[in-house]
Amino acid sequence: MKNLFRSILISMLLSVGILAQSTPSVQSIINQVNIDSLMKYVKELSGVNPVIINGQSVTIASRHKNNAGNDQAANYLMQKLSSYGLTVTNQVFSSTGRNIYAVQPGTEFPNKKFMICGHYDSMPSGAIAPGADDNASGTAAVIEAARIFSNYSFPFTIIYALWDEEEQGLIGSAYYANQASSAGDSILGVINLDMIAWDSNNDGVANIHSRPTAGNSTQIKNKMVEVNSQYGINLTLVIKSPGSTYSDHASFWTKNYGAILLIEDENDFHSYYHTVNDIVTYINQPYFLKSAKLSLGTLATLAMNLDMEIIHTPIASSDNTNNIIASSFIQTGMKIGGGVSTPRLYYRTNSGTGYSSFQSVSGTPVRASATYNFEIPGQPLGTVVQYYIAAQDSASSIVTTLPKGGSGYNPPGSTPPTTFFQYYVSNTGVAFIDEATSLSNWTVSSGWAPTTSKYVSAPSSFTDSPSGNYPDNATLTMTLNSPINLSNMLGASLEFKAQWDIEENYDYGQVLISTNNGSTWIPLAGQYTNLGTGSFQPANQPLYDGAQGTWITENIDLFPYLGESVRFRFLLKTDQSLVKDGWYIDDIKITTYNVVPVELTSFSAMKTDGIILLNWSTGSELNNKGFYVERRGVSTENSTWTPLSFVDGNGTKNNASQYSFVDSSPLSGEIQYRLKQVDFDGTTKIYGPISVAFEKVFSYNLEQNFPNPFNPLTTINFQIAKDGYATLKIYDLLGRELSALVNGEIQAGHHAIKFDGSSFSSGVYLYELISGDFKSTKKFVLMK
Repeated sequence: MKNLFRSILISMLLSVGILAQSTPSVQSIINQVNIDSLMKYVKELSGVNPVIINGQSVTIASRHKNNAGNDQAANYLMQKLSSYGLTVTNQVFSSTGRNIYAVQPGTEFPNKKFMICGHYDSMPSGAIAPGADDNASGTAAVIEAARIFSNYSFPFTIIYALWDEEEQGLIGSAYYANQASSAGDSILGVINLDMIAWDSNNDGVANIHSRPTAGNSTQIKNKMVEVNSQYGINLTLVIKSPGSTYSDHASFWTKNYGAILLIEDENDFHSYYHTVNDIVTYINQPYFLKSAKLSLGTLATLAMNLDMEIIHTPIASSDNTNNIIASSFIQTGMKIGGGVSTPRLYYRTNSGTGYSSFQSVSGTPVRASATYNFEIPGQPLGTVVQYYIAAQDSASSIVTTLPKGGSGYNPPGSTPPTTFFQYYVSNTGVAFIDEATSLSNWTVSSGWAPTTSKYVSAPSSFTDSPSGNYPDNATLTMTLNSPINLSNMLGASLEFKAQWDIEENYDYGQVLISTNNGSTWIPLAGQYTNLGTGSFQPANQPLYDGAQGTWITENIDLFPYLGESVRFRFLLKTDQSLVKDGWYIDDIKITTYNVVPVELTSFSAMKTDGIILLNWSTGSELNNKGFYVERRGVSTENSTWTPLSFVDGNGTKNNASQYSFVDSSPLSGEIQYRLKQVDFDGTTKIYGPISVAFEKVFSYNLEQNFPNPFNPLTTINFQIAKDGYATLKIYDLLGRELSALVNGEIQAGHHAIKFDGSSFSSGVYLYELISGDFKSTKKFVLMK
């Protein structure tokens, strides 16, 4: 029994040890990076030491794609990665090209992947191409990552990838990235290592190349900078953003995967680059160790999910006035906050008078997952909604917002970022559309023309150089002929499809807008623009450069230009050297979001006590001056609309308003009423008509004539209660009848009779109405 208990206790302790091993700290991983291991791999790959491959002793003297040593190196890598218990793939992409990669599946998110990679082929061509720094150094760091990380479990899948034929134009990595993109692989980040062991002046400078427009590249770069400082690695990091495209990270940028390149200082470039003298002797081992530690520490932080990222597809504009559900996935290895720390969505609205303060809604987890749903209350048509999402961990140690830049704990994100997601609750229109089949809408300076070589919508797109690469020292423009009027709109956006290959940091493309018919032009910033470097490019202006090998949809908000008449221009400007394919534009569209002056929610008429009461209500109002109430009698000969009154509106108001009007003298029979809503700029909109049947009850009445005194004309108004015989006669003061104005059958209702006293002398006279039992007499004065 004691032995059984002892066995159980030992088993439990071993289990605890194993579990502890399965959750390493970032520092423990960094501490395990070993310079002896790194140098061993470099020496084996660069021909210093022989290696045993498939039972045979082999010396890898060259890894050039046309040398047998290239295949030997690939076999060596497969054998090495397999020895760590990893599943290894030999990806053949040509008669000479082989990518070697190993996969370590994640325990929580096996379909979400982080990658550490480098190319293993070398230069120059020939029998000797040691490539100790380029790129046995990067390859060795990838192997070291596999050696250490394979002892642990991670939430995310890790890929250890070694590319072939990088030296011939990123061929191996491009093949992998194309395959991954076509398969819809969720690659969350790529760390590419290329030449990480040369530091001739011992200044510890390394470059990180990143690209803000390529996935989450900026976040990965920021994490590497953070790890360098937090764990005391202390390389001097110089950020290149937008970075260069000369290594394998660029293959992932073109597929919009986040990727960075860690490489030695470009201002301390390897003296023996691509020569037979790129040998182990010139490796700076302390620098190499720091570079490897930084790479593996960054990978560990990402793979262990010791960060928090919000992944969200922005809400699209529409005319939906109902509540809207926004979903987000919160990617983290930490415990997400609950209660007051629950993820929040903050929103604010603008219906014409400026933005409200931010309101917040708490997220609801979907089946206890890391996906949260947020319900934004429905908004009336004519509303702009801006929002952001925030999350924190339960220990209040980390908070993040999307878009980035917010802060504040409990609740998370109480301090907003500086940029927001935005959508319009509005009817949409299309102010302009061009599917790039002809230049009829455009004026071109030179170059620009339709091409059938690439397109989104058949048969063509626009390109700056349809016959090949663009020229040197060129300014190529395509300018919209007719201005687009953005007046009386809630919002507008410019959308187009594009891809490009433009010399990075020098040549550039821009989308320009003019509000003065082309006298001056303003560059527009989009989702895929970079800021100009100030070399040949205009400093800090938004522009397009580098390589974007697949079609993207660019969307540019035109809100700052509402109320203007605008023209657009596509520009490509080139310097004196290095020409490329240029850019391609297709499916250009300007979408407008329409202003809704008044949202009328009800309009009704009610008969009561001889009057008609009109009631109407609005859900919201934008620049509403008011309403003309108009009436017409359907059964009468005069069926034109007659204004009865004007009721003041509430200007701009986000909530409901109630209005009413009393018609105290309605027509008899079927009556129609309508409202003519008037905006402050004179814009009108008709609501109605609505109909009501009204049988008026009349009484007998004789009114005082008007005017009185008169000369020679006056009007006598009277009312008869029911159809019948009636007389209206004029008498002098002695009672003598002088004239009969009415003498016969007459209908019930209001009547007006004009009397002409031209043949009468000045004086006081009497007029008398008799109908049935009713009799009434009044005096009036003729004064000539």
